[in-house]
Amino acid sequence: MKKILAVLLFALPLWAGNLLEIIALAQSAKLESLKEFNKNEYINKNKSNKLNLSLDGRYTFVPDELKGGYMTKAGSITAKVEYLIFDGGASEAADKILDHKGVEKIYKDEELMNLTAFQVAKIYFNAVALNSLINLETKFVDSFAKAAAENDFWFEYGEIDKSEFDAINFTLNKKRAELDELGLKLAELNSRINLLSNGEIGFNAGSKIVMPDFSKDDISAKLGAMEQEKYIKEQENEKQKSKFAPKIYLKDTQSVNNNSFKKGERTTSQMAEAYADANKPRVEFEWKLPDSLSLSKQSQTKRIEEQKAALDLSDEENRIIARLKDLRGVIEGLSARLNLDSLKQDSLDSDFNDLLNGYLSGKVKFEQFLFVSEKNFSDRANFVLNGDLLELNKLEYFFECARNINEVVIE
Repeated sequence: MKKILAVLLFALPLWAGNLLEIIALAQSAKLESLKEFNKNEYINKNKSNKLNLSLDGRYTFVPDELKGGYMTKAGSITAKVEYLIFDGGASEAADKILDHKGVEKIYKDEELMNLTAFQVAKIYFNAVALNSLINLETKFVDSFAKAAAENDFWFEYGEIDKSEFDAINFTLNKKRAELDELGLKLAELNSRINLLSNGEIGFNAGSKIVMPDFSKDDISAKLGAMEQEKYIKEQENEKQKSKFAPKIYLKDTQSVNNNSFKKGERTTSQMAEAYADANKPRVEFEWKLPDSLSLSKQSQTKRIEEQKAALDLSDEENRIIARLKDLRGVIEGLSARLNLDSLKQDSLDSDFNDLLNGYLSGKVKFEQFLFVSEKNFSDRANFVLNGDLLELNKLEYFFECARNINEVVIE
């Protein structure tokens, strides 16, 4: 374990990575999922088609007994034009569903990318805090090791009693065990970072999250996806209702065959009138009457889905507003505490050095040394942990607001 910890402590200052770089690597494996959306091709692929055109040609061939081969016995070309004039709003609802489903999918993919950044950033800040705690714990281990070495000499000559000798060694062993545990946790976080980033990279402990501007009304952009989902449910309900509405078509069929323009005894005017009469456009009315029980069940289901989407949106909005309020209180409290505690850190370091020297010189009793050193360590460790909590809460605040995490990182 000592060898592993030594490698970690030696490697940390050499790591060239930073938070934005780690996030970019972690997101790179998922960037493919956004390519189709950047082109916006999916929006126009399946829109409802109101105009249908068709062209059909038919020929019948029979053997030519005189010349050999085949001759055309009869042929015709038919062109059909069909345009949906009115369908009760079904096609319009379908088009809206497609458009908004595309937007909803973009929201969800962006949310997935931001979730990846959020997860990586949490690991990063925890690793930064662990590194600081390891440095602090290492200093205390070295100090207690120095005190224990001095006690070995004085205990051998009977200058200190066994209770003092055991107390210092017990504290030293406890500090070493804590240091080993911190080292293992840091190694685990480092492996997770490398797994998420799909490469071997460490972290540069200089990244921070900007302080939120609480004067702005930050309502979550994540609600955008839920807004789209609610709108889709409404349009699907409209589409379902219009499914059984009457439909009106304008249809035109133009058919030409090898007898179409044979005059016979007809004048040219009579021939043209006969053709136009046979091929004139017509308006068709279509109305499929539904089974009333089936329609009632379908309508009920759609209404329930629509109401659920509206309730989910309202609940999520209330949850986000409440969570942002809580996070603001925590952030402001931690920020104020850290501003005060930061002024004490240098004095805490010098106080511990004076305490250690006082104990080694015999001016400070071991009971006082143990009590004050533990309080000193606790105050300094809490400063590190509160700093970590501040960054994590700022990070969560921006994540709840659906802000792009990359845009709120300070290197």
